[in-house]
Amino acid sequence: MRRPNTITDGADRLRVRPWKGDPSIAFLSPSPGQTPTIRGLQRALEGIRSGGFAAVLTPAMTPAEQSPFLDVGFVEHERLHLLRHQNREIPGTRVDGIHLRRGRNSDIPDVLDVDGRAFDSFWKFDQISLLDARIATPHSRFRVATLRHRIVGYHITGRAGTVGYLQRLAVDPSVHGRGIGTALIGDALGWCHRRQCSTVLVNTQEINTRALALYRHLGFIPEPSGLAVLRLDFEQRVEP
Repeated sequence: MRRPNTITDGADRLRVRPWKGDPSIAFLSPSPGQTPTIRGLQRALEGIRSGGFAAVLTPAMTPAEQSPFLDVGFVEHERLHLLRHQNREIPGTRVDGIHLRRGRNSDIPDVLDVDGRAFDSFWKFDQISLLDARIATPHSRFRVATLRHRIVGYHITGRAGTVGYLQRLAVDPSVHGRGIGTALIGDALGWCHRRQCSTVLVNTQEINTRALALYRHLGFIPEPSGLAVLRLDFEQRVEP
């Protein structure tokens, strides 16, 4: 089970793939909007364990979404802030020397290089993670920021109904402080606004104080409950 795979049990559909190229860790995600049953999770975990994985991680989930995962033995791995923007005041997208344009498939190697510099090894994207972010919602926008034709940042933003999701934002640390993150967020919010999104959501690690300060400065408000990524190590026994 080293390639993406979907495990189906009744109404449960759970996608499994290696965690960002790490062959020892599986990433287990339910279908969008679905909370899996304990039986469906147990079946998925049996397949994952037999596939040779040592541990399993989940996406960032709300407390309500975490419940069945906690019931089968998952524990909190890392907490994240969940922030909401009411999509009224939108920052500008003009920065001297910076050009925003549509992201292309040919940009992906350079985009992943920027992502790897912007995030630590655990959180950085691989090609599958990038694709997942682009297809996580029915509609999405992929934009890159260039400086003298070199990609220095990007965002992926999705939309489902009237809710927008800033799925990923990364800026090369070598150009921090030039307003590139603000411009990319402005582009994302503007796209959502033109498509009548009433709110835009984003999450960020609790330890990422730089990103949190930027989001707060641009009008994002933290939600009280936040999110958490859960983990299960197979040294722990999963009870039926």
